[in-house]
Amino acid sequence: MVEISVIVPAYNAEKYLSVMIKSILEQTFRDFELILVNDGSIDRTPEIMAEFAAKDSRIKIINQKNKKLPGARNAGMKIAAGKYLYFADADDILHPQLLEQLYQAAEKENADFACCDFITIREGEVPDMPVYKEAPALCAFDNPLEYMCFHRKMVSNNVWTKLYKAKALKGLIFADNQGVEDLYFNLWAMRHFSKGVYVPLALYYYVLSSGSISRSDLKYEHLQTYMNFFLQIQKEFSDMPQMKNIIKENILNRTFYRLVQTVSRLKNKENKQKMKAEWLPQVKKFMQAGIIGTEGLSLRKKLKLFLFLHF
Repeated sequence: MVEISVIVPAYNAEKYLSVMIKSILEQTFRDFELILVNDGSIDRTPEIMAEFAAKDSRIKIINQKNKKLPGARNAGMKIAAGKYLYFADADDILHPQLLEQLYQAAEKENADFACCDFITIREGEVPDMPVYKEAPALCAFDNPLEYMCFHRKMVSNNVWTKLYKAKALKGLIFADNQGVEDLYFNLWAMRHFSKGVYVPLALYYYVLSSGSISRSDLKYEHLQTYMNFFLQIQKEFSDMPQMKNIIKENILNRTFYRLVQTVSRLKNKENKQKMKAEWLPQVKKFMQAGIIGTEGLSLRKKLKLFLFLHF
């Protein structure tokens, strides 16, 4: 049994994949398996995977028809043998000490997950990667779900800043809701976790690129995915009314605001107006039902939401 299973889905990622794989193989922590999931790519992605696998026995490859990011991650989880699970996107970069730092923190605190910070860089940018010679001051915490709600900068929505203890996930898989799959996964994981630990180091480099499996253009279907997500949380946390309100105020309302921002910034005015006209009636129904709202938002953000909804 390996200590960590690293899962990397890839769809048409030939431009970036080699850099990501190298950043994993160059980790200071060595006891891991790397599961590469070719999610129906039609470029050189499968060939690149095969070339690396021929040189490193820790690499396993899954070739499947396109199932999008959640389905690709789930395929990797099915064969993962590690005590811990780690997910990375094919067009990003890992700091060489990411696995080591997160693993040591999780083991030291006997935590269900360990998380770190990330840095956003531009495509083609070579990140500065300092060597961390001393152990950082860790921040361990109980009640991970509540902690995630109130400390978003430390426990963010994404999965790629987190190392998860496999058995603590209790069979949880990614739902078919691309766009909010990380947030949904984490909300349910944190609900079942007892303890987490934060490592105050930026160990993941999120690359602003156009070819990611998870960074596609906003479409009306994506808006519906978000609305379905809001409704799911309302229903599935109905047995935790206090926690449901905390999630609404600290996560759902802010997620809704960011979504409105994204729609507002669409460059194609005709597409934006069409999308807005189709979307707004459901948004207003959800707000009237108390599924989403303005609690927790600043006055400036409340005003922007009001203008978006009524003009």
